[in-house]
Amino acid sequence: MSLREKKKIETKNKIFEVAGRLFKEKGFESTSIDEITEEAGIGKSTFFNYFPTKEALLLFFGEQRDELIYSLIENETARSCSTKDKIKNLLAFLAENYEKDKELTKLLVLEYIKHIRFTGLKSDEDKKRRYRLIKILSDLLEEGVKEGDVRSTINVKKATETLIAIYLFSLMAWLKPESDYSFSRDISEKIDMVFEGIGG
Repeated sequence: MSLREKKKIETKNKIFEVAGRLFKEKGFESTSIDEITEEAGIGKSTFFNYFPTKEALLLFFGEQRDELIYSLIENETARSCSTKDKIKNLLAFLAENYEKDKELTKLLVLEYIKHIRFTGLKSDEDKKRRYRLIKILSDLLEEGVKEGDVRSTINVKKATETLIAIYLFSLMAWLKPESDYSFSRDISEKIDMVFEGIGG
């Protein structure tokens, strides 16, 4: 890596670190680009070289956090346990990470929804990010069918979509201001219910 490339990475990380701290201290809306650039010790033009808008920085923030979470998820899915426990551990682990900073999670989720609504899934990276969790869950269910702890008659695609729907609905419900409960416990209980069935 050249000195120039190294410097660019350092500058981007500096903006990322300073902005993250300010977002937590003051909130996203109350933090200005002027404050970010002043704290980071850079000019506005340098900021815009890396991020065209403050919202673009927030999306990058979400991508970086996703990368960290999904790299840790590999340990969760590699454990020797039932498919139900693997899926429950995975979704609870995701929920626990979001619980660490509910306000920031809300900002990231809402900005990502807005981004997808207005720009669509244009890049391969956007598509990969959108379908990452779907693929992990689908792979776990297919593996469960092979191992015999998921019924062979099950439609893996529909089962995956059901799990995703439950997870996303639960996330949005938890993000409401009046919600005051553990997201990770809530999703764990729902996964237990899915695997046990609700029949009499």
